[in-house]
Amino acid sequence: MQVCGGATGSQHMHRIALAILLSVAGIGSTRAAPAKPWTPDLCATLAKDFTEALGFPVTATVGAPKAVADDAPAGTACLFSAKATGIRHDFGDAEGRLRRIVKDWKDLPGVAADGPGSTLQGYRKGDRRIIFGLTHEPPEGTCEDEPVGSCEVPLERWQWTFKATAYRK
Repeated sequence: MQVCGGATGSQHMHRIALAILLSVAGIGSTRAAPAKPWTPDLCATLAKDFTEALGFPVTATVGAPKAVADDAPAGTACLFSAKATGIRHDFGDAEGRLRRIVKDWKDLPGVAADGPGSTLQGYRKGDRRIIFGLTHEPPEGTCEDEPVGSCEVPLERWQWTFKATAYRK
């Protein structure tokens, strides 16, 4: 049996196996350069800026950028995280304050998603990248069968979750 330009079925299978092996190994493809973290001072400053914007403490560490966004590159980055309740301000206000941190940055293509009470945004400036996600949701077991906008649970009982990554590419 002949398949694909005179190759036999067996030869065709070998070509497929070789293509799979090369793609897994990254040979013959353009692989993204691994991410590198910002300097510790810049990470600490950004953690402080995030804390001020959100109104609750944000911690910083170093780890894989994929902890925040699945399509972030491999490597290491500054990671930021926080959880809080008891926050009285509006989600839109907090989101606006986060966006002011990156006001002169450009959008990172393909990294943007918004929903009721959640946002994921990515920004770039030169070789620096920031991706952040913020959610706030009512306590578990409340408002499950109604739109978030109709939920009457007081905002200070809602759970806020923040994650971000900052890296150089």
